[in-house]
Amino acid sequence: MLHKLILPCLLSSLFLSQGLTAQTFQSLSTKTQLLELYSSQGCSSCPPAERWISKQVHNPELWQTVIPVVFHVDYWDYLGWKDPFSKKRYSSRQRTYHHQGAISSVYTPGMVLDGHEWRGWYKNHSLPTSNKRPGLLSATLNESLLKIHFEHAIPLNVNIALLGFNFKTDVKNGENNGKHFTEDFIVLDTINKFSKDGIWNIDITSMHQQSNQRYALAIWINKPESLQPIQATGGWLD
Repeated sequence: MLHKLILPCLLSSLFLSQGLTAQTFQSLSTKTQLLELYSSQGCSSCPPAERWISKQVHNPELWQTVIPVVFHVDYWDYLGWKDPFSKKRYSSRQRTYHHQGAISSVYTPGMVLDGHEWRGWYKNHSLPTSNKRPGLLSATLNESLLKIHFEHAIPLNVNIALLGFNFKTDVKNGENNGKHFTEDFIVLDTINKFSKDGIWNIDITSMHQQSNQRYALAIWINKPESLQPIQATGGWLD
């Protein structure tokens, strides 16, 4: 069954109905790397990359040293299958990486680690680590209000992504016709906000959830002139 894009209940409603207390997400002082996969259900080369990144669910260092996110692009939708998770702005993000010189070209499956093209997954290489120490990034989610703080008070953009897990899709057309996908770390929605002092108070009511699915938040910051992440944090939503 095709997973519906119109999700019936709001994040705030889920928290209120279950009586959940506030959740806190915090990075280490060392770098938490953002691993981005640009993918499409309409691309026959993407399923191996999706399976590879799904293994990160079991990584004991998930959310501390690495945070994977999967952006579904829309530029393969014309091949016969409209990817239900694709968005034009995700394609634009990948093209911006290309324009900034971070990746050689725009393609799927394409991985970007810490703001730079990374092809090591093709040979099943281990993720490289970082010895950078950008500082602490912390966030507290109370009902639908997300309070974010970075310890250095400089002008920055914050990016918030709602991630979906174990989402199932039966592909009915295109290059993957007849295949059944179970996908993780899917970017379902994003919010981007600027701050001059490294402090944000953001209402994330617009991020939709279904109560019977597993979700997480990914949060990262970057300078306004570059997409390269400075620090990241995140974790499972209760």
